[in-house]
Amino acid sequence: MEGKRMILISLLLIAVTQLAVSAGQSGKMTYNGNGTFMLDIPEANITIIDSAQNINCKWGTTPCYVECNNINATMNFTGQMEYPIYNISEMKNVSANFTVFQSDCKITMCLRQPFIVLLMQLKENGLRGPADLKRLLNMKYMCRDLFMQAEIKHKYIEVERVQIKQLMEAPNEGEAIVYDLGDLAMKVVNINLTQTEDYISIEAPPVCSENFSSKPENIKNWIPIEIFQKFPEEKRKLAVVLYESPNQFLFNEEKPKSKLMRVELTEGSDAGQLKNPLQMRFSLFHLPTDLTNYSLQCQFYDWSAGDYGMWSKEGCNTSEIEENDSQKTVMCSCDHMTPFAVLMVPAEAIDPATWRILSVISYIGCGLSAFFTAISILTFVIIRSPAKDHSNTIHVSLSGALFLLNVSFLLNEWLANIEIVHLCLFIALLMHYSLLCSFTWMAIEALHLYMLLVKVFNTYIRHYILKLSVFGWGVPAIIVGVTFTVKNEPNVFYGFVDVSVDNSTSSICWITEPIYFYGLNLSYFAIVFLFNNGILMTVSVRICRLRTSGRKTGMTLRWKETCTVLGLTCLLGTTWGLAFLSQGALSIPMLYLFSIFNSLQGFFIFLWICGTTRKNRREAAYTKDSSLGHVTSAGNAKNTPSNHITADYDQEGQHNKFQ
Repeated sequence: MEGKRMILISLLLIAVTQLAVSAGQSGKMTYNGNGTFMLDIPEANITIIDSAQNINCKWGTTPCYVECNNINATMNFTGQMEYPIYNISEMKNVSANFTVFQSDCKITMCLRQPFIVLLMQLKENGLRGPADLKRLLNMKYMCRDLFMQAEIKHKYIEVERVQIKQLMEAPNEGEAIVYDLGDLAMKVVNINLTQTEDYISIEAPPVCSENFSSKPENIKNWIPIEIFQKFPEEKRKLAVVLYESPNQFLFNEEKPKSKLMRVELTEGSDAGQLKNPLQMRFSLFHLPTDLTNYSLQCQFYDWSAGDYGMWSKEGCNTSEIEENDSQKTVMCSCDHMTPFAVLMVPAEAIDPATWRILSVISYIGCGLSAFFTAISILTFVIIRSPAKDHSNTIHVSLSGALFLLNVSFLLNEWLANIEIVHLCLFIALLMHYSLLCSFTWMAIEALHLYMLLVKVFNTYIRHYILKLSVFGWGVPAIIVGVTFTVKNEPNVFYGFVDVSVDNSTSSICWITEPIYFYGLNLSYFAIVFLFNNGILMTVSVRICRLRTSGRKTGMTLRWKETCTVLGLTCLLGTTWGLAFLSQGALSIPMLYLFSIFNSLQGFFIFLWICGTTRKNRREAAYTKDSSLGHVTSAGNAKNTPSNHITADYDQEGQHNKFQ
């Protein structure tokens, strides 16, 4: 019989040579002479096939897990043999207990709840040696179909981590000891602090693999010595674990292009954030020939992220080292210690150089907008006309929302770096509130434009501006207030969000839940975008009809009409729709246009207010001259589209009665 057998079944049946103790045959075990055993229990429809490479257990059509205790493994098998199995003592729906000579055996169906019970029993009983960790690996192999479930993976990872740390506590007289357990290899190293270097070089132990190339793994680690300086001598141990397969750590991610490795300290030892990063060198194989749309990325498994943990690149830098055409090497530098691997992920939409340019454009644009929106507000307050001027009131309200948005954006990253939680929460709430207010007032601009230019006559709304103000400032306040009061334990929806560009990570204060961010903001703006563009198209059609009916068709008039439509496009926030086009080949140009137009929106509105105010004064003077008997062209002015738009939009008292 082979020396190191993966499977327990070949051992459980060795003692059945004493046939006289039988209480009745209930099954049989067959040995084919080539290292393969087959156990058959017909009354339970259980079949177990044990070869030197693997074991397969079936209970009917359901996979099962089998284990035995107190096995006598001294007997050798030669040639083809057949042995009877006795005394199935207990049979249940999901498990079967039976005794073979002095061995107590149990078969359990690979179902969710029974498997979780087995895992928790292993965790509670503690690890007595490498055999218990091997038992855990056998459970994973025999019930591999269960590992399609995220909950099973998460609980298995938890138990495996506990057992690895317990195995590290075993006495080790030498400098290092290697455990070869088939599915994983583990090297436990005693750390000596007498050396003067900042790093300890440790090579990962070799592990057999069916999914990767048979070439040497060539995974080396440089462990910063600072980790162990605060630990007592008995805790100065390090385990490097290399996995044959990364499947237990995959939750809908791209499969790693390297072996998966983890670095563990003994129980109760925490490395924390590392001053000198942990460095790892991975050799990669079987990469696609075209990596244009992908990038290689060092990632670590974050135990605490999400419901079951997930992969993250936070705190890890990636540098690629070309060795030859058939092999690529990646160097990973990370400031923490968890499972690591190199994943191939879709390439980032924005390269670092473009990101920096967009950031500069955004900051300059927001700075200009904040300045000019403040001027618009102050000017409106100081020189406001006694007559009701609803259009300018709405313009200034939109300017106020944009002022809050621009200021909160400019202060955001600086306040995030202060790392005061309540301050970050406040600025995130303010920025989200001002963003929703801006969208809402853009919709109000469109509504007001519709009331002036389409429903020109017989329009009466009591307390018009008051109602618009309640809607413009109140609806966003309700949305943000409800979101803030509904907590997503253990965090609220607002807080610190990490942004990684060019191997550096910075924080901003914003919405922490991506689903909430996209679900609310995009749907909210999509409604505003569709409404405003419907109004804009209606106004544009009206302009075209007025132009065709008017007598002036020169280039000057066409230029005025074009400027009017462009001004309304900015006023109604149509340029925010460029966000929907920032995908694919046009992503970079669209992002440039998005950053330029939207960061400068407050400045453009200031120019619009100045232009319409100047035009209104000129037309007021023109009307005054007409009343003194001067010859005018009022009839023509009435029919010119650009004059008609601005006159209606900024002197609405002639046609409408809003109170």
